[in-house]
Amino acid sequence: MTAAAARLDDPIEHSSALGGLLAGLAIGAGAVLIGIAVIGTGGLGAVALAAMVGAGAATGAGIGQLIGSLSFACSETGQIRSGSSNVYINGKPAARAHLDNAECSDHPGGPKILAQGSDSVYINGQPAARVGDRTVCDAKISAGSPNVCIGGGTATTDAIDPEVPVWLERSVMALGLASAFVLASPVLVMAGLAGGIAGGMAGHWAGGELFGEGSDGQKLMAFGGALLGGGIGAKGGKAFDARYEIKVQGFGSNLGNVKVVPKKVPVDSPEASPPLRGADGRFVRTSENPVQYNRKSQYPSGYRTGVKDKVLDANTIQDGPDAGKILTADMDVVHRNDPRITIEHNKPVVEHWNEQGYNSTRAARNDFYNDVDNMSIRLRSANSSDGAKMAADGVRYRQDVGPDYE
Repeated sequence: MTAAAARLDDPIEHSSALGGLLAGLAIGAGAVLIGIAVIGTGGLGAVALAAMVGAGAATGAGIGQLIGSLSFACSETGQIRSGSSNVYINGKPAARAHLDNAECSDHPGGPKILAQGSDSVYINGQPAARVGDRTVCDAKISAGSPNVCIGGGTATTDAIDPEVPVWLERSVMALGLASAFVLASPVLVMAGLAGGIAGGMAGHWAGGELFGEGSDGQKLMAFGGALLGGGIGAKGGKAFDARYEIKVQGFGSNLGNVKVVPKKVPVDSPEASPPLRGADGRFVRTSENPVQYNRKSQYPSGYRTGVKDKVLDANTIQDGPDAGKILTADMDVVHRNDPRITIEHNKPVVEHWNEQGYNSTRAARNDFYNDVDNMSIRLRSANSSDGAKMAADGVRYRQDVGPDYE
C-alpha cells in the first residue's frame, strides 16, 4: 500500500456505517410489517411472522451499513493536532502512529491517538501515518501531502474501537441466522452461510486487487460476492436436502455417529393404461382394475406458463382510481398480488369431462384446462362461502369411459 503522508492539520473523517445500519434495521423491519398489513399473514403463525420481520431487519441493516460506509456518506470530523518536532513534510510536522493525535467532533472528550501507520517507514521510532490510516475512534485520515507518499503495509499500534460495535454486528447476524433457521431448513441455511462467507472473502480480495484496500469498489465486490455465494450455496443446500438426510445414531465426539444417507423416494403407483377401442371404434373392457377418472388423473396439475398473467391482464382495471388493480367475478377490487386470488374455470372441469372430455384426447383436455376465455378470478373466501359454485359441487365424474362402453 502506498498513500499520501499525513501531517499536522490534515483532516480525518468518519463514515455513516452505524447510522446506516440502524436506519436499515428499522426500514427493513418496517417494510415487512407493512407488507404483512397490506397483503395479510397468509395463514403463517406468530413465530414465522416474527422470523420474517427479523429477516427483513437483518437484511436492511446489512445493506444500510454498506451504504453508510461508502465514501459519499463520509464527513470530515476533525484534524490531526500534533506531529514530529524534527521531521517535516511540505513544511508541516509529519504525523506518527501512537505518538500523535487528532481532535474528533464525533467523539469529544479529548484527542484521539493515531492508531495506524506504515509497517516499513518509521518517524521518530513510530510508524509514519498516511491517508487511510485510522485513529483509535476508527476515524480515517482523509487527506495528506500532495507530493510525498509512504509505502508499506499497515501497522496497528493501538486498539481501535470500531464505528459499528462488534456486539451490534454479531447481534444483527444472530437475528438473521435465527430468522433463517425458522423459515428454511438447517441444511439450506448452513450451505447459504458457507457460500456467503466464501463469496464475500473472494469479492473482498478481488476488490482490493482491482480498486485498492478499503475502497468503495472493494466493499461493493465483497457484498456482491457474499450475495452470489450465498445464493449458490443455498441452491446447493436445497438440492442436497431434497436428496439426502443426516442421521445421528447415538452420541459421539468424532462425528462417526453422523451419517448422510439418501432419502427414500415414495414410489408412485403406476398410471393406469388409457382405455382401449375395438375395431368398431367403441371402448372395450380390459382385465385390469377399473380406473378412477377424476380431475387429478385426467387433467393437468397446473396451468401453462403465462396463463395466469393473461387472466390477470384480462381482468385488470384500465382507468380510474383503481387502474392497475384486479376486478374479480364477484366485483371485488384487489391488488394484483393479493394472496387470496384464485383462478377458476367458468365451466367446471367435471362438466367438461362428463360432456366430452371422457371421449377426447389428453391434448384436448389440456387445451380446455388452459383456455383463458373459460377462466374467472375470484377470492378464496368468496369461492368457499357460496358452496364452491365453480367446482360444480355434487356432480360426479362419469366412470363409464365413453358413450358406447356397453
